[in-house]
Amino acid sequence: MPVKRRRKSSGKIRCPFAREELILHFWQVIPSTLPAVEQVIHRILKITRTMGCAKGELRKVESALREALINAVVHGSRGDPEKQIWVCCLCTEDKGMLLVVRDFGPGFDTSIVPDPTKAQNIYAGHGRGIFLMRELMDEVKFQKGGRQVVMKKTARQKSRRRST
Repeated sequence: MPVKRRRKSSGKIRCPFAREELILHFWQVIPSTLPAVEQVIHRILKITRTMGCAKGELRKVESALREALINAVVHGSRGDPEKQIWVCCLCTEDKGMLLVVRDFGPGFDTSIVPDPTKAQNIYAGHGRGIFLMRELMDEVKFQKGGRQVVMKKTARQKSRRRST
């Protein structure tokens, strides 16, 4: 399946978490495979470094994005490489970044996902991805019946030093 890419550097898209607008820097449709996941993570991290929209938070963004994409492959698409995953990245240096991952699987109810920090779930094989995304990003919302995750990382405010 060929990878479809759309890149746009001048369009503005409304952020679902706030009233400000962020610039769409990356939009791509990828096949539901782990190699495609790694390629898209690499591209988004390159944009993030260049734009400076997650300074000092790059590892957190990378881990959360990887969890969202792997969940889309494993749970959403059930490993079917014929299914697609949509990924987009919106960012500005002063406001931060927004990542959206959408799959076309059956979806799920986030309220019934077991808490991986509870004793009975410590050794479970699944269930840590959503927890990690919520810990690593500033805001995480699931939409479209669990088929779309929207993650926000707010830009750190530059500390101003007082002159003495």
